Parts: sequence; structure tokens; C-alpha cells
Amino acid sequence: MNTRERISQELWSDYLDWVTAKYRGRHVSLDVVGQSSECPETTGELAPVFVNLSDAPFLSVEYEPLNKGDAIVISAGENEVSYEHAVEAPVELTANLAPDGRLDSLEILDRNGARTKLNFF
Repeated sequence: MNTRERISQELWSDYLDWVTAKYRGRHVSLDVVGQSSECPETTGELAPVFVNLSDAPFLSVEYEPLNKGDAIVISAGENEVSYEHAVEAPVELTANLAPDGRLDSLEILDRNGARTKLNFF
């Protein structure tokens, strides 16, 4: 059975540094559910987006604290960034762990209620 572990904000930088070191090079995908910017008349609606990054392996995930940008930035690419996704104003970080303790995914919630899920394969 998978377990969910909420990461305290004071630990975000260290935890995400550990995730970067341990999982760099893995295949990843992103699921983003948030406000639809493509249809302004549907503000308030949630629009799911799936991004498969199989051509660009996981490179890093970094926390930029409030005084440095207030975001969690996910990067993918071989030796340099070829894809980047920023979650602005994050308020919650949750790790989803497999029964063997392996990280299955990270979920990031921003202050507007949008949720980004970084899946590891």
C-alpha cells in the first residue's frame, strides 16, 4: 500500500536536494490540474494537463523560498535544461511512497489550488 508523507516547509530545500540527487536521470511525467488559462470564460474550472517527459529525463527539482522567487521549479534534460515547469507560491509538498519506500511521485499545491504531480518511473 502506498503512503503519503507531507513534507514540512522548513525541510523543502533539503528534501528536494535529496530527490534531485537520488532520482536524476529517471523518466518522469507531470500532471497539472489548475485554472484554465486557455478559456478565460471558464475561470474557476479545473483543466487537467499531462506532460510526458520521456525524451528529457529528470534533471532537478528546486525550492526557491519567498525571498528568492517563491516557487518550486522542476527541470528535465540530459545535461542542460530542455524543459522547465515552475509552481508559483507553493503551499504544500507531499511525497507519495511505494511500499518499498521508493518515491512514486511528488505533489505540489499552490496557493490558488492548482496541483502539480511529478511522477517517477
